[in-house]
Order: sequence, then structure tokens, then C-alpha cells
Amino acid sequence: MSQTSLLHYFPSKSDLLLAVLNWRDSNTGDGITPPDPGEGLVDAVIRQTRFNEEIPGVIELYTVLCAESVTDGHPGREFFTERFDRLRGSYARRFTQLADEGRLCPGVEPEVAAASLIALWDGIQTQWLLSPDSVDMAKCLRGYLELVILPD
Repeated sequence: MSQTSLLHYFPSKSDLLLAVLNWRDSNTGDGITPPDPGEGLVDAVIRQTRFNEEIPGVIELYTVLCAESVTDGHPGREFFTERFDRLRGSYARRFTQLADEGRLCPGVEPEVAAASLIALWDGIQTQWLLSPDSVDMAKCLRGYLELVILPD
């Protein structure tokens, strides 16, 4: 593909990079939808975490664009705002379902647990990108989930 063709479809570098993130979420998993309807939240999070470990370049791209998107006028702001809204809603529904089953620890609010999971996940990914041998993302996320979810 020529640079002219590329610029036709992606007028800026940010547009191209956001297209990569959209492709990633739609084709390789977004951490929300389990491939198996019976897959529990913990297993879905750990599965997605292990997948993310196989694509560090995409995770690095996500992390950089996410940080940049907090500035006014950044082309990725809408993408990340919508993504976080969607993730919080989806995880809150999963935590609410666990609460309805009597499996959410007393005092844990599903919406807060959802936002906390996302914040922890993004923070752990950043630490992992900086020092992959020092951070076990799956262990950290599993530890958090075990603090808020009661065993079967």
C-alpha cells in the first residue's frame, strides 16, 4: 500500500493507531465477551491477560494512546471514553450477577469493583511493559478478583 493510499484511509498517525486498537478489540478480544458463555469472570480476565502478554506491541500502543487521550482534542479521546464506559458497564453487570448469586463479598459495589478492575489492569499492564520479568499480571488480577469474589 502506498503512503498516499494509507493517508486516504487514515488521515493521521493517530487515526491509523486507533484503527489498530479497534481491530484488536473486534478481532482478538476485548476482555468483555467470553468465547464460552459458561466462562466465569476470573477465567475470562486471566485468558485475556495471557493473550495480551503475547502482543506487547499492541499493549504498548494502547497504553501510550490511552495516556495521550486525556488531553483535550486528542483524536483517541472518544475511543477511550467509549471503551471505558463499555467495559465498566460490562464488568458491573458481571459483578452484579455474582452479587445476585451470593458470590460478591459484602460491601463490594459492582460499579466500583468494575472501575477498580479496569484501573488495576491498565496499571499492571504498564508495570509489566516496563519490567516484564518483575510483574505477573495474571497473578495480580487474580489476587484482586479473589478479594472481591467469594469462592463457589
